[in-house]
Amino acid sequence: MPQVEQLVRCARTAVFFIDDRQNVRSQEIGSSELIRRSAREHGCEISEVTLLHQFRCMGSNDYMLWLESVLGYTPQERRLRKDELFDFRIFDSPRALYDVLAEAEAKRPNSARLVAGFCWPWCNTLAPDGALFKYVYLGNFEMPWETHFNISRPPTGYVRWYEWAFRPEGFKQVGCIYTAQGFEFDYIGVIVGKDLVYDPACNALRADISATRDPKLRQHPENFETHVKNIYRTLLTRGMKGCYVYFVDKETERFFRSRMG
Repeated sequence: MPQVEQLVRCARTAVFFIDDRQNVRSQEIGSSELIRRSAREHGCEISEVTLLHQFRCMGSNDYMLWLESVLGYTPQERRLRKDELFDFRIFDSPRALYDVLAEAEAKRPNSARLVAGFCWPWCNTLAPDGALFKYVYLGNFEMPWETHFNISRPPTGYVRWYEWAFRPEGFKQVGCIYTAQGFEFDYIGVIVGKDLVYDPACNALRADISATRDPKLRQHPENFETHVKNIYRTLLTRGMKGCYVYFVDKETERFFRSRMG
């Protein structure tokens, strides 16, 4: 029995906060429609309230609407205004992006993190010398992922995967959707991999399942594009003050730039 149904059955009043566009795996259970269905089946009264504002992204609904437009959630074409308060920038190299994040992190620990799409392998063992494998590599830039959950004792100076978001040492590792979701930082850096690419035939972004290293996403190719877009929508909205991006696929980058004022 889904936990949603258990809560509806047991509670006099159940309050759910839900964003259907943060579902990132087919195995995940929980949606607005599931809540509605469970409530109807148990004869409950349903009241729905839409929260129009948020504190991430400088509280900017314009940025959120623009991002959803670029990702293809809505048909309306929007452009990011030049006077947008939320600091959204595209960088020409991952090193330049990381250096700007490092400046923010040096001023206030745990204020910045780097995340990426799951387009590089994630090793569940340490290297022969006891170090973490630096599998997130782009040219002369390389960093380790957050520590795999099978590694119970990370090397000195690193932290376990569940500590990545709130301990300063986490800044030395790249996070993924599964550790970043639910957290926010002053500044988030996002490496968009080749699992999200520009399709000139339809002038829109499409997902490329051959680029993902996430075995769970590969199991359900029919939902892959929805989940990849949900992943990047979530990652690109983890910042409170700014979001800095590096695109591996340059056509994808040009498409984003074409939608900026």
